[in-house]
Amino acid sequence: MPVRLLCLLVFFSFAEGALQAQESPRTQLEEMQSTIPEQETQAPLEAAPAKKPAPEIEVHRLFGIFPTYTVSNSKSPTALTVRMKFRLFAKAQTDPFTYVGVAFDAGIGQASDSLSGYGQGAAGYGKRVGAGAADVAAGGFFGTFLFPSLFRQDPRYFRRGSGPFKNRLAHALIRPFVTRTDSGVRALNWSGMLGNIAASGLSNAYYPRSDRGAGETFSRFGISIPFSMLDKVLEEFGPDIERKLRGKK
Repeated sequence: MPVRLLCLLVFFSFAEGALQAQESPRTQLEEMQSTIPEQETQAPLEAAPAKKPAPEIEVHRLFGIFPTYTVSNSKSPTALTVRMKFRLFAKAQTDPFTYVGVAFDAGIGQASDSLSGYGQGAAGYGKRVGAGAADVAAGGFFGTFLFPSLFRQDPRYFRRGSGPFKNRLAHALIRPFVTRTDSGVRALNWSGMLGNIAASGLSNAYYPRSDRGAGETFSRFGISIPFSMLDKVLEEFGPDIERKLRGKK
């Protein structure tokens, strides 16, 4: 969820079988004058072995609007398969509000004349929207699917949800650097950091010439870290703020 969308919260914070056994037919004996009805008993059906349920994608909308597909409240989460990681990426990319956020960010970029090589006017805004959509798609592909699958790390942020404020704050702030592996062990967040660098590097293919190069790539990566930290803080405490606002209403 882009941090730049925080200002929108002012406007949207109050928005709101059972198997049935069959009897065998009676057996008729031929070449006999009398028939003897026989009732064949059916062997009891053995219960099929229970399959371990596949982990489900948790669907949350902060303040009823902002999608948080990569946020989980589970205290004992089930590891995601490679397919589930791809589904998580695809789910976020097909959410309509993802592109509302892209359009909003493009408007801020237009006003501040970032990526100035795109120019102004409708053409400049359209280019910024296209670049923003590509950034979001690349960031999700590398950071949610590809590198988490390669490094066997979980791309989700697991909320504490309770406890001392300073512990929850620290938990959110270190998330860009520390993550959870598929086996449940804490590890350096290689998938998130490399995914961010890869997405920043890919943007050199469509950003204006003045915003390309290795220096610009790592500059974008450095700038993304504090924004990512703020995102995690909002994801940690946002539901608490939402409950308080609804309580007041």
